[in-house]
Amino acid sequence: MRHHGAGQKIAVTLWGHRVSPVFDSARTLLIAETDGNTLVSTSQLTFDPERLLELVQMLRTQQVMLIICGAVSEGPAAMIEAAGVELIPFIAGDARAVLDHYLQGRPFGAEFRMPGCGKNICCRGKIRRGREIGLAPANQGKGRAGRMDMSENSTASESGSASPETSGAVVKQD
Repeated sequence: MRHHGAGQKIAVTLWGHRVSPVFDSARTLLIAETDGNTLVSTSQLTFDPERLLELVQMLRTQQVMLIICGAVSEGPAAMIEAAGVELIPFIAGDARAVLDHYLQGRPFGAEFRMPGCGKNICCRGKIRRGREIGLAPANQGKGRAGRMDMSENSTASESGSASPETSGAVVKQD
């Protein structure tokens, strides 16, 4: 887990007030601006999970450094990580509680793991190969340990990029 300094932003996929159980179905991000381990402000952005290039551009524009989410397909996970955004997948629970727990610098234990994610096995019996959920940065060169084996959802029509203003993103301040 990286230390997040002043002005860093963290995104949590939302389904109501909880972490969205499936990234590929999420349509809202809770964007949390932090100052070290202190929450400064939050806002919400809507996005289309099928338009991954627009999402990546939005994350860059918003300066999001980390996404905490539930289950995520291989394609979106690879694209987000390739854009330099850290990903902590397979997390469940109340979004604010998850965010507070992360900001306290504590690893995500069983109370925040998705059902089926045990200590050594996660999601459909796949062994995580030593990567503990929520402890290590996602892109350490160990492959896609812990990712669900699902088909990619990106399409050939996702070329180019768009800013949140042109992609229909809606920003809601708390």
